[in-house]
Amino acid sequence: MTNIQIITDSTAYLEKSYCIENNIVVVPLSYVFEGETEAEGYPGEFDSFFARLEKSKDFPVTSQPPVGAFKEVYEKAINEGKEIITVTISSKISGTYNSACLAAEMVDESKITIVDSLQCGANIAELAKIALEMANDNKSRKEIAEKLNDQKERMNVRIVPKTLDYLRKGGRLSNIASFVGNLINLKPIVGFNEGKLEVVAKTRGFKKAIKLAISDIPPEVKVINITHVVNLDAAIKLKNEVVMQFPDAEVNITEIGPVVGSHNGPGTLGLVYLY
Repeated sequence: MTNIQIITDSTAYLEKSYCIENNIVVVPLSYVFEGETEAEGYPGEFDSFFARLEKSKDFPVTSQPPVGAFKEVYEKAINEGKEIITVTISSKISGTYNSACLAAEMVDESKITIVDSLQCGANIAELAKIALEMANDNKSRKEIAEKLNDQKERMNVRIVPKTLDYLRKGGRLSNIASFVGNLINLKPIVGFNEGKLEVVAKTRGFKKAIKLAISDIPPEVKVINITHVVNLDAAIKLKNEVVMQFPDAEVNITEIGPVVGSHNGPGTLGLVYLY
């Protein structure tokens, strides 16, 4: 058994069974919605949240894990004689990385390495999986961190919201821009640029936007995760299309949860890939 504990946050959206089986610790982000504070759960637990979101006039406020949450899992791992690799959501879109770093300062920095993924969703999961595989191969914490920091430069996402309404509700788009965009069926394609989510292209029509997003995937791609917000049927169709275009890549389907998904809304599809 490896002496390195892999820790990540809930926005990796790893399956709960996978985390239990492989002893990956997940520190949850949380959200306040309709007066209640909830810790973000695991894939398979999100449908009821998004059903409420579609009907609600309220909009969730998300927050990073408290420093104490990381401190607790660090102390437990170190007490078990382990070193730690932590992989977090991009520091440019969440304070989670800062919480993880502050907790390390309070425990034992010499035994903890924290990797800022500069990504979100399935790409964090892919980094955590690489870390786990290397730890199981008895690679050092330094070797693992170097590999993750190299790999994160060769990954990205292309996210296409079904509607602009949730970007408006979340304050990321004005009412006028949202109204005009929906009126002419304009779809933004969102990707990462140096850890920040930005609109990388726009086109009219959801299908056209998805095709444009696929065209951005490099031919040497290794893994593609078709990610969705309560839109499994469309994700399955998209997977079939992507498998035909990239027969040498591993292609999976993953979910997006409340913390990331509320800003894009139900129906969103994404292509999350590494090469």
